[in-house]
Amino acid sequence: MAKVASDPDVASVEPDYINYPAAEGDITFQFNDPQYSKQWNLTNPTTGVQNTGNARLRRGAYVKVAVLDTGYVPHPDLVTGMANGYDFISDPLSARDGNGRDPNPRDEGDYAPYNLCKDQANAHTSTWHGTSVAGIIGARGNNGMGMVGTADLARVQPVRVLGRCGGRTSDIADAIIWAAGGHVDGVPDNTYPAKIINMSIGTVTQCPAAYQRAINIARSKGAIVVAAAGNGNTEASKYAPANCMGVITVGATTKAGTRASFSNYGTRVNISAPGEDILTLSMNSLDRPDNTKFSYDYESGTSMSAPHVSALLAQQLVNGTSMTTKQVEEAFTLMGTNRIKCDKYFCGRGIINSFKLAKQAGNLDANGRVTYLRPRKTIKVISKGLSAGASNTKIADRAAADEAAEATAEALTAGANGESLTGDYDRIPGAPAMEIPEDAQVYDLNGDAEPITQDEPLVTNPAQKPREVNEQ
Repeated sequence: MAKVASDPDVASVEPDYINYPAAEGDITFQFNDPQYSKQWNLTNPTTGVQNTGNARLRRGAYVKVAVLDTGYVPHPDLVTGMANGYDFISDPLSARDGNGRDPNPRDEGDYAPYNLCKDQANAHTSTWHGTSVAGIIGARGNNGMGMVGTADLARVQPVRVLGRCGGRTSDIADAIIWAAGGHVDGVPDNTYPAKIINMSIGTVTQCPAAYQRAINIARSKGAIVVAAAGNGNTEASKYAPANCMGVITVGATTKAGTRASFSNYGTRVNISAPGEDILTLSMNSLDRPDNTKFSYDYESGTSMSAPHVSALLAQQLVNGTSMTTKQVEEAFTLMGTNRIKCDKYFCGRGIINSFKLAKQAGNLDANGRVTYLRPRKTIKVISKGLSAGASNTKIADRAAADEAAEATAEALTAGANGESLTGDYDRIPGAPAMEIPEDAQVYDLNGDAEPITQDEPLVTNPAQKPREVNEQ
């Protein structure tokens, strides 16, 4: 906008805001995803996160959330809304892709036979853990298939740090810095960095100095770092990165609102979120990825709790709110929570609640009405010489367009034509396209093949929002 404003023919430049009538109560939005009714974790007002109606805050549209994990598989219920990421695994044997770090964060499977990792562990099949975590954040809603992510229009950025036998501290530390927009030698910069970094990973150790340095850098660049508390049924202070300073540490709860039996606890836990029997995305392949075996599954663990929190924090940053990550963190610290039935001395402040967070952040008023305005994609330019009240829309050059796109891209109708939401403005050189594979097949919870929807329907025009019940 600054470049347009410098034009001598331009009197002023401002976002062309869309205004709405004051909402009467809550917006009711009916998702057409067939498994949505099974997602108690999103809809239950007391033991879930109550992420419904106005609290969805435009569904986190275009806010970028980095998921540091095993990478991703191109699940049709997620991939078209993903951003390019990076593979930070430096060991080719762990990566299983024949090389070290590269711009392709595809999950090659973490299957390992008995004792391959020199830990006397039994053989285990591939987990597709990163895709499961990412699905809880950003599975595409209202596309007629599968399930709904907590912030289903957010842009998940897969950052691969875990492979066969886990991941190295040095790789993970570099990935934290990169995801937040810091420079890592030998890796192209993440020009449009993530606002939220989700780390559903952990190991029993004190916080490594490399982690703490990376987290400090990420926070200095404005990122919020969220970590799983761990699944050892012990003190979260024993697990890194949950025990690092400056992270939001998340414990797990059940559908009954109790601490999950496996969840770590203690004063290092900041908040809890649903983490037992959580519906999410997966792949029914034991070893290598197979595009004909995309699936849905119920997963448990604090790994599934953390992405709920990451997604709700991301929602507070949708364009039009004028919120900074610092303000969101402050709201998180002060917000009310749902009560948790804690069988230990501390399980965090309670269960995170979407409405209570949005109200504390000022995105909803005391009555649950949206308080912010939303800019259009276009820039309103008032040209000199026009009569009062007259205006025209001037097309900016590429530099100004990129500036506008960064500030207002989330105001676009995400995924309306079924194409990838990854634009040229945040393309990682050499990264694969985020698109549905031609041979993709998806199976529901009963093992039946699901139709793959290539189009996501437009939300209501011209206001580009869900309508009220019975609204004409």
